[in-house]
Amino acid sequence: MYKKTMSYLLVFSFLVLVCTSCQSQSKQMDSVIEKINKITAMEQKFFKAGEQIQELEIQELECYEKIYSFKVNEIDKRQSTAKKAIRLLNERKEMINEESKLIHKIDIKIEELQTINIETKDDEFRKDVNGFILTWKKRTNKYDQLNKKYQEAIKIDLTIYNLLSQKKVELKNVKNKTKNTNVVYKDVIKLNDQLNLYTQKLNDQRKDIYEKFGK
Repeated sequence: MYKKTMSYLLVFSFLVLVCTSCQSQSKQMDSVIEKINKITAMEQKFFKAGEQIQELEIQELECYEKIYSFKVNEIDKRQSTAKKAIRLLNERKEMINEESKLIHKIDIKIEELQTINIETKDDEFRKDVNGFILTWKKRTNKYDQLNKKYQEAIKIDLTIYNLLSQKKVELKNVKNKTKNTNVVYKDVIKLNDQLNLYTQKLNDQRKDIYEKFGK
């Protein structure tokens, strides 16, 4: 009887340990998913900043095209429009700095995610989350490259607007600067396309994690 009781107790204890371990692991995975959810929410602010930058780009381009539609003797109109373009450019620059701050704030959360994911016992889950983290870091690196090139383009744009805001304009200087900015923006477009590929991969990996393990 004593031996039977001990056997039951041992089995019961084992089952309790297994259940406790399962619950602990479930909480761990929930914690990782919750962190991914927070990262996703923060990422929406980053995308919103990008949309605002695009809107400012469009307004700036409209000013640029308007400047070249003026007649030679419409100096005041050209100058005022060029000054408006400068104001828009400065707004764009501020928004780009804000966008950069946002993505690097999320980088901190990514490091936290990596830290808690180390404790995950489920190999497949841990591997999938690590893949998401790796892609994120690659995207941030690509974003920093894009940001640097974009800042370079902005400096040239500002030089052009300053030239166009003057009463007397040296068209040769403007044309030379325009050629320079066109070359830089080609690089910007190329880097932006690469960034978008990383964003798509991140979305696919995140969707896969949610579908496999739930939100």
